Amino acid sequence: MHILLVVPRYPWPPRRGDQLRTVQTLESLADVHPVTLLAPAPGAGDERPPRDLAERFELVTYRPPGAARQARGVLRALATGRPLQCGLYDSPDLRRRLRDRAAHVDLVVLQLVRLAGYSDALEGLPMVVDFIDSLSLNFTRRADLDPPWRRPLWRFEARRLQEAERRLFERARRTVVVSPRDRQWLADGWSLRESQRGRLPVVPLAVTGGEPKVDRGPEEDPPVLALTGNLGYWANVDAARWWLAEVWPELTRRRPEVCLVVAGARPPKRLARAVTAAGGELIASPPDLRAVLARATIALAPLRGGSGVPVKVLEAWAVGVPVVVSPWAAAGTTGKNGEDFLVAETREQWLAALLELLDDPHRRRQLRAAGRRRLATDHSFEHVRVRWRSAIALADLSPGD
Repeated sequence: MHILLVVPRYPWPPRRGDQLRTVQTLESLADVHPVTLLAPAPGAGDERPPRDLAERFELVTYRPPGAARQARGVLRALATGRPLQCGLYDSPDLRRRLRDRAAHVDLVVLQLVRLAGYSDALEGLPMVVDFIDSLSLNFTRRADLDPPWRRPLWRFEARRLQEAERRLFERARRTVVVSPRDRQWLADGWSLRESQRGRLPVVPLAVTGGEPKVDRGPEEDPPVLALTGNLGYWANVDAARWWLAEVWPELTRRRPEVCLVVAGARPPKRLARAVTAAGGELIASPPDLRAVLARATIALAPLRGGSGVPVKVLEAWAVGVPVVVSPWAAAGTTGKNGEDFLVAETREQWLAALLELLDDPHRRRQLRAAGRRRLATDHSFEHVRVRWRSAIALADLSPGD
């Protein structure tokens, strides 16, 4: 079965979750199926695919829309009832290449609801949609957290995204998500019967464990807290600003020796100033984020919004750093409170969890070991490969199976 994988972002180097997803989809499928990847042309700073992977698939690129085309696409989406996100990815070149390729493939995997506008070019062709995460959930949550003057726009877009996701579910043989929470959100929002939920499987991200951190115990000085991730992503900015304002001042009053590191790509100036003013260290676009994380005594995931799986938690498990997470971050994983991480919501809960771990090296070791076991069980490459191949095999069945 010849598969056409269509993505909205060039995937190398795979710095973001959707880029990592593309690479893992290729690695899972290209050994058993002929695969063509249809992706935007690489830009400045992008890389060629690794040679061992490049030999196993065909790469075809298209011209992404420029700024003027994006503006027209947003206006067209506004007028036609589609999500504004779709307008930003409106590429005539992609549409042409899709029509050309459709006659030569057996199945299309369309990535993200942002490409929903291209499903009409695939009429009659079996399709799997990889939502990765639910953007309608993402925008709904953002509407709950952002300043009041922004909320109507986010709710407007969330409604359009939810309708686009529903239509793709009805059109596709299978729709895939990365997290059980996103699956639950979509299934409940569409009022799916239990028999229909089989068409919405979870295919997680794979993250491999590295060399585990060696905890030197009580003499480890000073302790380091690390908050990592894509700092240009609104959910990470919101999380960092909330934590800096609500938790950090009281923690430093009680434990002035504790250090804070905030690291990731695209930090906005306002966040950079807040970290510096709080006495923390900001590392913008580190070449190796895991190396930064491995320095930490405790990793932080105070997310209040977003969707999909919080990769920062998986990466902390991978390098063997215990994690304190918010309920929202925890819900995006398969981890268990008290076993794989500690969950904290209020300032008092955060302080209690952090002080417990700072004072108890044995507890840190327990969480570190459990997190690595969880990672090996739920996020191994073999597990992801099996899930992807199962989703593709079942897509060969009729839509009403």
